Amino acid sequence: MMGEQHASSPIDAHGQVLHDLAVAVGRAHKMEEVIQTAAAEIRLAFGVRIAGLYLRDPSSGILTADPYQHLSPIFAADLPTIRPGETPLIQEAITSKKVVIWPVEAIGHPAIRAGLDAEGFRIVACVPLLSKAEILGVALMARRSHVSFSPLELHTLGAIGSIIGVAIENARLYEELVSHRDQLRDLAAAVRQTREVEAGRIARDLHDVAGQLLAAVHFSLEELAEAVPLQAQEHLEAVRAQLRQAEEHLRRLSHELRSPILDDLGLKPALDSLGQGVAARTGLHIAVEGSLGRRLSREIETVIYRGVQEALTNVAKHARATRAWVDLERQPQHIRCTVRDDGIGFDIGTTLAKRGRGGIGLLSIQERVAEVGGKASITSAPGQGTELRLTIPWQDANLVPDPDHA
Repeated sequence: MMGEQHASSPIDAHGQVLHDLAVAVGRAHKMEEVIQTAAAEIRLAFGVRIAGLYLRDPSSGILTADPYQHLSPIFAADLPTIRPGETPLIQEAITSKKVVIWPVEAIGHPAIRAGLDAEGFRIVACVPLLSKAEILGVALMARRSHVSFSPLELHTLGAIGSIIGVAIENARLYEELVSHRDQLRDLAAAVRQTREVEAGRIARDLHDVAGQLLAAVHFSLEELAEAVPLQAQEHLEAVRAQLRQAEEHLRRLSHELRSPILDDLGLKPALDSLGQGVAARTGLHIAVEGSLGRRLSREIETVIYRGVQEALTNVAKHARATRAWVDLERQPQHIRCTVRDDGIGFDIGTTLAKRGRGGIGLLSIQERVAEVGGKASITSAPGQGTELRLTIPWQDANLVPDPDHA
């Protein structure tokens, strides 16, 4: 019967049990947590145990023993599944959608009776687990005494079945959501990886093919210079200047698509080159400091490089800064990369809420860093500049033996 730790009125006590159970299972997201929490709450309140729990397949109607926690090892071993109509006790509860009480000795199914007898149970309540009037399963709640369940207890057990049923449905939806989220994250990572590979191919084509074409144009201009009159030389030199500008633009575009320095020499030299290029184009004074020692995996180096690239682009476009600093640091368990500027700063909440301009760039950085188990955080305020911090866990497996870089 009910413990005396609850309110003096039995109705109030049962109401408190239902409230406590609803709150407890409401906090559980995984199926195993829901079942374990429900079992503990019911045992505490009633002195009743969930002797067995079966989840129902909606298409076939077959009941399968709870795979998360074997509340009755005998059931799990001897009766892993129950077919529709196989046992009158359970079929009556499913058909009526009400709690059914039977003494253990009256149960005709030998495996169920043997399982309950082996654990000393004398009376069992088969409680349907309901969600939106749909049977999700049944719970066999049993006592080791012959004291039957009161009408109030039966009503409470029925309500408990509904609470557990809704919690199980929510847990299933949560697990599906997590699965879909993980699939989307894996898909996004695969898309980014494919994009990096394609960017590398385009960068090589720009460098090799376009470079060869431009070199051929230079050679043709030299031949042409010998054939045109002196008064046309000035115009020819202007063409050469435009050609050099095109070469520089293609070189910069190639490096932005995929830095060959990152692939060949590593993160620190690539960031030095990136900083020099941004400084030359924008007039910013950019300092790249620190060192990581041995090279990291290609994946982690790419994540950090792209994060710094996006951050410096934002500094150049929006910060109105004169100086920026890129700091690299290897700690015992983390790699830390910080990008700071002395610009005008901004209100983080407002900017991220826009999901435009810098907001999208910051979100992209966070997603990239999360793919390697890291975190990206940003600190800023109007008039106080901005700091982006990338923190990525590392271990020996993330290091690439010198001199090779796989």
